[in-house]
Amino acid sequence: MPQIASFDDVKTTRKERQVPTGTAWRTNFIDPEEDNPASAQAFLVEGTAGRVIKPHFHDYDQYQVIVSGGGVLGKHELQVNAVHFSRKHTPYGPIVFGEQQLGFLTLRAHKDPGAQYLDDPQNRSKLMGLENRKPWQATEVPKFEPVSSGAKLHTFADLKSEDGLASFSMSVAPDARALAPDPAHSNGQYLIIVRGSLHYAGREYKALSVAFVKPQEGPFELVAGAEGLDVLVLHFPRAESVQAAAAPQLAKGAPGTRVWQCMLCAFVYDEARGMPHDGIAPDTPWEDVPETWFCPDCSASKSDFQMALVE
Repeated sequence: MPQIASFDDVKTTRKERQVPTGTAWRTNFIDPEEDNPASAQAFLVEGTAGRVIKPHFHDYDQYQVIVSGGGVLGKHELQVNAVHFSRKHTPYGPIVFGEQQLGFLTLRAHKDPGAQYLDDPQNRSKLMGLENRKPWQATEVPKFEPVSSGAKLHTFADLKSEDGLASFSMSVAPDARALAPDPAHSNGQYLIIVRGSLHYAGREYKALSVAFVKPQEGPFELVAGAEGLDVLVLHFPRAESVQAAAAPQLAKGAPGTRVWQCMLCAFVYDEARGMPHDGIAPDTPWEDVPETWFCPDCSASKSDFQMALVE
Protein backbone atom coordinates (compact mmCIF):
# COMPACT_ATOMS: atom_id res chain seq x y z
CA MET A 1 0.00 0.00 0.00
CA PRO A 2 1.43 3.44 -0.88
CA GLN A 3 2.76 5.60 1.94
CA ILE A 4 1.36 9.13 2.03
CA ALA A 5 1.59 12.14 4.34
CA SER A 6 0.68 15.81 4.23
CA PHE A 7 2.56 18.60 5.96
CA ASP A 8 -0.30 18.88 8.43
CA ASP A 9 0.22 15.21 9.34
CA VAL A 10 3.92 15.58 10.09
CA LYS A 11 4.44 19.19 11.20
CA THR A 12 4.79 18.10 14.82
CA THR A 13 8.02 16.30 13.85
CA ARG A 14 9.61 19.61 12.78
CA LYS A 15 12.87 20.04 14.68
CA GLU A 16 14.97 23.18 14.92
CA ARG A 17 18.72 23.41 15.37
CA GLN A 18 21.34 26.11 15.16
CA VAL A 19 24.08 25.75 12.55
CA PRO A 20 27.13 27.98 11.98
CA THR A 21 25.40 29.87 9.14
CA GLY A 22 21.88 30.21 10.55
CA THR A 23 18.87 28.24 11.76
CA ALA A 24 17.83 24.91 10.27
CA TRP A 25 14.62 22.89 10.46
CA ARG A 26 13.86 19.31 9.44
CA THR A 27 10.41 17.76 9.11
CA ASN A 28 10.10 14.01 8.45
CA PHE A 29 7.40 13.01 5.95
CA ILE A 30 8.23 9.32 5.43
CA ASP A 31 10.57 7.38 7.73
CA PRO A 32 12.36 4.21 6.65
CA GLU A 33 11.12 0.97 8.14
CA GLU A 34 13.13 0.05 11.24
CA ASP A 35 13.95 -3.46 10.03
CA ASN A 36 14.40 -2.51 6.37
CA PRO A 37 16.87 0.27 5.48
CA ALA A 38 16.06 -0.35 1.80
CA SER A 39 12.80 1.59 2.23
CA ALA A 40 11.64 5.09 1.47
CA GLN A 41 12.95 8.19 3.25
CA ALA A 42 11.48 11.67 2.70
CA PHE A 43 11.95 14.86 4.69
CA LEU A 44 11.70 18.62 4.36
CA VAL A 45 14.80 20.78 4.92
CA GLU A 46 14.36 24.49 5.70
CA GLY A 47 16.76 27.23 6.68
CA THR A 48 17.19 30.93 7.21
CA ALA A 49 18.66 33.28 4.64
CA GLY A 50 22.40 32.83 4.25
CA ARG A 51 22.52 29.28 5.53
CA VAL A 52 25.13 27.21 3.67
CA ILE A 53 25.26 23.44 3.22
CA LYS A 54 28.79 22.58 2.14
CA PRO A 55 29.59 20.44 -0.94
CA HIS A 56 28.93 16.78 -0.15
CA PHE A 57 27.74 13.44 -1.52
CA HIS A 58 25.52 10.55 -0.44
CA ASP A 59 25.67 6.76 -0.67
CA TYR A 60 22.27 6.51 -2.41
CA ASP A 61 20.40 8.15 -5.29
CA GLN A 62 18.20 11.08 -4.32
CA TYR A 63 15.82 13.72 -5.59
CA GLN A 64 15.49 17.19 -4.12
CA VAL A 65 12.44 19.37 -4.83
CA ILE A 66 12.38 23.10 -4.06
CA VAL A 67 9.14 23.94 -2.26
CA SER A 68 9.72 27.48 -0.96
CA GLY A 69 12.10 30.43 -1.25
CA GLY A 70 15.21 30.23 -3.39
CA GLY A 71 18.97 30.12 -3.44
CA VAL A 72 21.76 28.47 -5.40
CA LEU A 73 23.16 24.97 -5.72
CA GLY A 74 26.74 25.38 -6.86
CA LYS A 75 26.24 28.06 -9.50
CA HIS A 76 22.68 27.05 -10.38
CA GLU A 77 19.76 29.27 -9.36
CA LEU A 78 17.01 27.45 -7.50
CA GLN A 79 13.30 28.22 -7.83
CA VAL A 80 10.09 26.74 -6.49
CA ASN A 81 9.24 23.31 -8.00
CA ALA A 82 12.73 22.86 -9.49
CA VAL A 83 13.85 19.22 -9.26
CA HIS A 84 17.46 18.13 -8.70
CA PHE A 85 18.57 14.51 -9.06
CA SER A 86 21.98 13.16 -8.06
CA ARG A 87 23.20 9.62 -8.43
CA LYS A 88 24.89 8.01 -5.47
CA HIS A 89 28.45 9.18 -4.84
CA THR A 90 27.94 12.35 -6.90
CA PRO A 91 29.08 15.46 -5.01
CA TYR A 92 27.11 18.70 -5.30
CA GLY A 93 26.93 22.10 -3.65
CA PRO A 94 27.27 24.26 -1.81
CA ILE A 95 23.58 24.96 -1.28
CA VAL A 96 23.24 28.62 -0.31
CA PHE A 97 19.88 29.74 1.08
CA GLY A 98 18.56 32.94 -0.51
CA GLU A 99 17.07 36.13 0.91
CA GLN A 100 13.61 34.53 1.07
CA GLN A 101 15.07 31.51 2.89
CA LEU A 102 14.81 28.07 1.25
CA GLY A 103 12.84 24.88 1.72
CA PHE A 104 13.38 21.63 -0.17
CA LEU A 105 12.27 18.03 0.04
CA THR A 106 14.89 15.29 0.07
CA LEU A 107 13.54 12.05 -1.38
CA ARG A 108 15.19 8.63 -1.37
CA ALA A 109 14.15 5.04 -2.07
CA HIS A 110 16.74 3.83 0.46
CA LYS A 111 17.77 5.16 3.87
CA ASP A 112 21.03 7.10 3.66
CA PRO A 113 23.56 7.51 6.50
CA GLY A 114 23.85 11.26 5.83
CA ALA A 115 25.91 13.90 4.05
CA GLN A 116 29.62 13.18 3.50
CA TYR A 117 31.37 16.53 3.14
CA LEU A 118 34.20 17.04 0.67
CA ASP A 119 36.23 19.17 3.07
CA ASP A 120 36.85 16.01 5.12
CA PRO A 121 39.93 14.28 3.61
CA GLN A 122 38.57 10.86 4.52
CA ASN A 123 35.36 11.45 2.57
CA ARG A 124 37.27 12.77 -0.41
CA SER A 125 39.61 9.77 -0.31
CA LYS A 126 36.61 7.42 -0.12
CA LEU A 127 35.03 9.07 -3.15
CA MET A 128 38.15 8.87 -5.28
CA GLY A 129 38.76 5.26 -4.26
CA LEU A 130 35.36 3.91 -5.30
CA GLU A 131 35.44 1.61 -8.31
CA ASN A 132 32.86 1.84 -11.09
CA ARG A 133 31.50 5.11 -9.70
CA LYS A 134 29.16 6.74 -12.20
CA PRO A 135 28.56 10.33 -11.05
CA TRP A 136 25.74 12.27 -12.68
CA GLN A 137 23.33 15.03 -11.69
CA ALA A 138 20.89 17.45 -13.27
CA THR A 139 18.38 20.13 -12.30
CA GLU A 140 15.19 20.87 -14.23
CA VAL A 141 12.11 23.05 -13.78
CA PRO A 142 8.78 21.31 -14.51
CA LYS A 143 5.95 22.49 -16.74
CA PHE A 144 2.38 22.58 -15.45
CA GLU A 145 -0.39 23.36 -17.95
CA PRO A 146 -3.87 24.58 -16.97
CA VAL A 147 -6.53 21.96 -17.67
CA SER A 148 -10.32 22.25 -17.65
CA SER A 149 -10.94 18.52 -18.07
CA GLY A 150 -8.91 15.35 -17.78
CA ALA A 151 -5.17 15.64 -17.20
CA LYS A 152 -1.97 16.67 -18.94
CA LEU A 153 1.37 14.93 -18.53
CA HIS A 154 4.79 16.49 -19.20
CA THR A 155 7.99 14.42 -19.33
CA PHE A 156 11.19 16.07 -18.13
CA ALA A 157 13.77 16.46 -20.88
CA ASP A 158 16.89 15.75 -18.83
CA LEU A 159 15.86 13.79 -15.74
CA LYS A 160 15.42 10.44 -17.43
CA SER A 161 17.49 7.44 -18.53
CA GLU A 162 17.13 3.89 -19.81
CA ASP A 163 17.62 2.38 -16.35
CA GLY A 164 14.27 3.54 -15.00
CA LEU A 165 15.04 7.13 -14.00
CA ALA A 166 12.07 9.21 -15.12
CA SER A 167 10.45 12.46 -14.02
CA PHE A 168 7.06 13.91 -14.89
CA SER A 169 4.76 16.78 -14.02
CA MET A 170 0.99 16.33 -14.21
CA SER A 171 -1.93 18.71 -13.99
CA VAL A 172 -5.33 17.19 -13.20
CA ALA A 173 -8.56 19.15 -13.68
CA PRO A 174 -10.88 19.85 -10.73
CA ASP A 175 -12.67 16.68 -9.55
CA ALA A 176 -11.10 14.67 -12.39
CA ARG A 177 -9.35 11.29 -12.22
CA ALA A 178 -6.12 10.19 -13.90
CA LEU A 179 -3.52 7.47 -13.54
CA ALA A 180 0.05 8.43 -12.72
CA PRO A 181 2.81 6.77 -14.79
CA ASP A 182 3.40 3.12 -13.88
CA PRO A 183 6.37 2.68 -11.47
CA ALA A 184 6.89 -0.99 -12.47
CA HIS A 185 10.22 -0.39 -14.23
CA SER A 186 11.63 1.90 -11.53
CA ASN A 187 13.08 1.48 -8.04
CA GLY A 188 10.10 3.32 -6.56
CA GLN A 189 8.02 6.41 -7.27
CA TYR A 190 7.39 9.63 -5.37
CA LEU A 191 4.31 11.78 -5.89
CA ILE A 192 4.58 15.38 -4.67
CA ILE A 193 1.35 17.39 -4.52
CA VAL A 194 2.53 20.96 -5.08
CA ARG A 195 -0.84 22.63 -5.79
CA GLY A 196 -4.45 21.80 -5.07
CA SER A 197 -5.39 18.55 -3.36
CA LEU A 198 -5.65 14.78 -3.78
CA HIS A 199 -8.46 12.53 -2.56
CA TYR A 200 -7.10 9.17 -1.38
CA ALA A 201 -8.45 6.48 0.96
CA GLY A 202 -11.26 8.68 2.23
CA ARG A 203 -9.08 11.72 2.94
CA GLU A 204 -8.10 14.93 1.23
CA TYR A 205 -4.37 15.59 1.02
CA LYS A 206 -3.57 19.23 0.30
CA ALA A 207 -0.28 20.64 -0.95
CA LEU A 208 2.31 20.01 0.37
CA SER A 209 1.82 16.22 0.43
CA VAL A 210 4.22 13.37 -0.34
CA ALA A 211 3.45 9.77 -1.37
CA PHE A 212 5.75 6.83 -2.12
CA VAL A 213 4.66 3.98 -4.38
CA LYS A 214 6.64 0.73 -4.62
CA PRO A 215 7.34 -0.68 -8.12
CA GLN A 216 4.92 -3.58 -7.69
CA GLU A 217 2.00 -1.43 -6.50
CA GLY A 218 0.92 -0.33 -9.97
CA PRO A 219 -0.19 3.06 -11.30
CA PHE A 220 -1.49 5.42 -8.60
CA GLU A 221 -4.97 6.83 -9.24
CA LEU A 222 -4.97 10.60 -8.88
CA VAL A 223 -8.36 11.97 -7.82
CA ALA A 224 -8.22 15.76 -7.81
CA GLY A 225 -10.02 18.02 -5.36
CA ALA A 226 -12.22 21.00 -6.19
CA GLU A 227 -9.22 23.14 -7.20
CA GLY A 228 -7.56 20.42 -9.29
CA LEU A 229 -3.97 19.46 -8.58
CA ASP A 230 -0.41 19.76 -9.83
CA VAL A 231 1.79 16.79 -9.00
CA LEU A 232 5.42 15.83 -9.59
CA VAL A 233 5.97 12.14 -10.37
CA LEU A 234 9.55 11.03 -9.76
CA HIS A 235 10.92 7.55 -10.57
CA PHE A 236 14.18 6.20 -9.17
CA PRO A 237 16.54 4.23 -11.41
CA ARG A 238 16.73 0.50 -10.87
CA ALA A 239 19.51 -0.27 -8.40
CA GLU A 240 20.87 -3.18 -10.41
CA SER A 241 21.31 -1.19 -13.63
CA VAL A 242 23.10 2.11 -13.12
CA GLN A 243 24.42 3.65 -16.29
CA ALA A 244 26.92 6.44 -16.66
CA ALA A 245 26.30 9.56 -18.65
CA ALA A 246 27.80 9.44 -22.12
CA ALA A 247 31.54 10.06 -22.09
CA PRO A 248 32.66 13.18 -23.93
CA GLN A 249 34.05 12.60 -27.40
CA LEU A 250 37.01 14.57 -28.74
CA ALA A 251 37.92 15.08 -32.38
CA LYS A 252 41.48 16.07 -31.51
CA GLY A 253 43.51 17.34 -28.58
CA ALA A 254 44.57 20.79 -29.81
CA PRO A 255 43.83 23.78 -27.54
CA GLY A 256 40.34 25.10 -28.20
CA THR A 257 38.97 21.65 -29.04
CA ARG A 258 39.61 19.85 -25.75
CA VAL A 259 37.15 18.72 -23.08
CA TRP A 260 37.98 18.70 -19.39
CA GLN A 261 36.02 16.73 -16.83
CA CYS A 262 35.63 17.13 -13.06
CA MET A 263 37.03 14.01 -11.39
CA LEU A 264 34.59 14.41 -8.50
CA CYS A 265 31.18 14.99 -10.11
CA ALA A 266 31.85 14.47 -13.88
CA PHE A 267 30.88 18.03 -14.92
CA VAL A 268 32.38 18.82 -18.34
CA TYR A 269 34.14 22.00 -19.46
CA ASP A 270 34.20 22.12 -23.26
CA GLU A 271 36.77 24.61 -24.55
CA ALA A 272 34.78 25.15 -27.74
CA ARG A 273 31.72 26.25 -25.76
CA GLY A 274 33.43 28.05 -22.91
CA MET A 275 31.32 29.19 -19.94
CA PRO A 276 29.70 32.47 -21.04
CA HIS A 277 27.68 32.72 -17.82
CA ASP A 278 30.98 32.81 -15.95
CA GLY A 279 32.54 35.31 -18.34
CA ILE A 280 34.59 32.64 -20.16
CA ALA A 281 34.17 33.04 -23.92
CA PRO A 282 33.86 30.13 -26.37
CA ASP A 283 37.21 28.75 -27.61
CA THR A 284 38.94 29.65 -24.32
CA PRO A 285 41.76 27.12 -23.69
CA TRP A 286 41.78 25.46 -20.28
CA GLU A 287 45.08 27.14 -19.47
CA ASP A 288 43.38 30.55 -19.81
CA VAL A 289 40.49 29.73 -17.48
CA PRO A 290 41.12 31.71 -14.26
CA GLU A 291 42.54 29.72 -11.36
CA THR A 292 39.71 31.11 -9.23
CA TRP A 293 37.09 29.40 -11.41
CA PHE A 294 35.37 26.39 -9.83
CA CYS A 295 33.03 23.59 -10.87
CA PRO A 296 29.42 24.83 -11.20
CA ASP A 297 28.02 21.57 -9.76
CA CYS A 298 30.28 20.62 -6.84
CA SER A 299 32.64 23.64 -6.41
CA ALA A 300 35.77 21.60 -7.15
CA SER A 301 38.82 23.62 -8.17
CA LYS A 302 40.62 23.50 -11.54
CA SER A 303 43.09 21.02 -10.09
CA ASP A 304 40.26 18.49 -9.79
CA PHE A 305 39.72 18.44 -13.56
CA GLN A 306 41.45 16.25 -16.11
CA MET A 307 41.40 16.23 -19.88
CA ALA A 308 39.02 13.66 -21.32
CA LEU A 309 40.79 11.19 -23.58
CA VAL A 310 39.94 10.33 -27.17
CA GLU A 311 38.41 6.86 -27.48
